[in-house]
Amino acid sequence: MKYREMFLILLTLLIAILASVKVYLVFDYKRDFVYLSEMQQSIDLLKNENSKLRIEYVLLSNSLSLDQGVKEGASNEKD
Repeated sequence: MKYREMFLILLTLLIAILASVKVYLVFDYKRDFVYLSEMQQSIDLLKNENSKLRIEYVLLSNSLSLDQGVKEGASNEKD
């Protein structure tokens, strides 16, 4: 009877340890997933900001080239 009780206690202890490891791994995976999700959101935000900056740059460069063309045309008309 004594061996049987020891075996059951060791088996219960082993199951408890395995359950603890599983819980730790699940929470660690979830923490990593949340971190990676936040990083992906930051990357997407930066991509959106980069796209907006590119559009603004193109618009500014086009407006500057139009302004230069208008200024050159105005100076040619004065001559």
